[in-house]
Amino acid sequence: MNYNNIWKKVLSKDEKIEYEFSIGDRYLKIGFILSTMVSISMMFVEVRSGTILLFLSWFLFAFYFRVANAYALTNKRILIHKGWLSTQLTSIDYSKITDINVREPFLERIIAHTGYIYINTAGTDREEAILPSIDKPYEVKKKIDSLKDGMIYK
Repeated sequence: MNYNNIWKKVLSKDEKIEYEFSIGDRYLKIGFILSTMVSISMMFVEVRSGTILLFLSWFLFAFYFRVANAYALTNKRILIHKGWLSTQLTSIDYSKITDINVREPFLERIIAHTGYIYINTAGTDREEAILPSIDKPYEVKKKIDSLKDGMIYK
């Protein structure tokens, strides 16, 4: 998915996107399949409720989760865009990051090959940002570490 409309609002002139991503594709596909199966089985009991659930699951997994969770690593900072109609943008400078944690819940790691990245910054006692259900979270962490290290030596 292309998030240029989001990033062009916030990027400075000398800033460029190094990597952009969202919720993992496999996670979305599995969620879509499971929710579709539940919706169809529910139609045998209550047609209207099953149909509503089917359209809701299609909307969530085929559109909303991907659009409402956009992440970018730039040459200066991490950008986290949440929401669709109402939005929130979080920007974290690499110099403010104290540590990055990766968590892979067992079923999510085995089935969807996704995990979570928790980003801590100076001055807070909790995670500043949580990036949920992303593909290859250790690879993303390596990219963040690399970009962060590049900022330290500039």
